[in-house]
Amino acid sequence: MKKTIMVIGLAAVLSLLPGCASSTGEKPADVSSGASVSGKGMASITDDIGPVADGAKTLVVYFSQGSATRRVAEDLALLFGADIEAIAEAKPRSSGFFDFMRSGYQATLKIASPILAPVSDPSAYDRLVVLTPVWSWNLSPPVRSWLRLMKGRLPPAAFVTVSGDTKPDKIVAAMAKESGTEPLAFAGFGDKDFAPENRAVYVGKISGIVEKLR
Repeated sequence: MKKTIMVIGLAAVLSLLPGCASSTGEKPADVSSGASVSGKGMASITDDIGPVADGAKTLVVYFSQGSATRRVAEDLALLFGADIEAIAEAKPRSSGFFDFMRSGYQATLKIASPILAPVSDPSAYDRLVVLTPVWSWNLSPPVRSWLRLMKGRLPPAAFVTVSGDTKPDKIVAAMAKESGTEPLAFAGFGDKDFAPENRAVYVGKISGIVEKLR
């Protein structure tokens, strides 16, 4: 019993530390198990970037409980004309307090949560984009599980992180280790990037991924 209380307490402290908080004071972009509202109502990415028409087969894989990571994934899939697959957990998370704490705990201890069998085989594609939210400064458990399952089977890839304010370097390094693949490109999207006044920053990051994967 004491051990259980200590674990919950640790997860609570980690999830509330400044590194997990939105710098704007609003709900952060997929930084915990809480669903993000960032990315809703944004203009189409094709208003700023032309689609890639090179005939290469592209797969976009992501996990998101809100709109932020999903929005970046959908924009990239639209530009590449890609197949897109959302990672689904075997036991879906709720927005409740205990699932919030469980998410921070699992991410901190680098636990890979059970996921449903993926539909797409990444080795059948010419390029890949994998996107993850950042939980307690770490790779999200569902994406960690997918990368472990697909280790050694990835085509040239880009790794993308979405968080409140966490830099992507540490998370991308974890993604490379779990997958056995060094990405050709990576980018980290923060909470502020989804604001209308920062549209140029958002478009610039999307464009950088596209250019490096051409």
